[in-house]
Amino acid sequence: MDVLKERYSITELSQYLNVTDHTLRFYEKEFQIKVPKDDRGRRYYNTDLANIMYQIKTMRDEGLEIKAIRKILQRDNVISEPDVITPEVSLTVPYKINETAYAEFKSIFLALKDEISCTVTNEFALTKEHISKELTKNKLELGACIENNMRKLETKMDKHFQDVDDCLTKWRKKNQSGIFKKLIGKAFQKNTL
Repeated sequence: MDVLKERYSITELSQYLNVTDHTLRFYEKEFQIKVPKDDRGRRYYNTDLANIMYQIKTMRDEGLEIKAIRKILQRDNVISEPDVITPEVSLTVPYKINETAYAEFKSIFLALKDEISCTVTNEFALTKEHISKELTKNKLELGACIENNMRKLETKMDKHFQDVDDCLTKWRKKNQSGIFKKLIGKAFQKNTL
């Protein structure tokens, strides 16, 4: 694109700024920029309007929101309070971020990112350790509970078997001289004959 050119079509400007025609029309609408049209109704941008579009695109590329861009343009008197811009407005210096400030911001951001990452990692490790301890504690408590229940069951079973033994002993004593002895005696007599 010729830098000294007086007029730019929307296609030329969109190619130069590496945006779509739709994006330029969106900027016109959002910032209420009045772009003159030729006798055929096609938009044409003079150098001042091209600089304004460049400034808006640069700020969007840096991540600024529309409201912030509007405030900056109003502060720099690029657009007026009612958000109306006329083609006569000129930008003397396009918006450009200070490289030193950007580098400082980037280093602070990266340090903050590293600090947050480290904090999250440490918290994760502490949480994992706490959960592991709780699980171990719960396993030990569960093991002790199972062991205690096994002892109770063994005691109950021992008592039950002791009761069965006592019953059998009583029954044998009771039936030693009774019918059972006679039946056993008769059974042995038949086998010996």
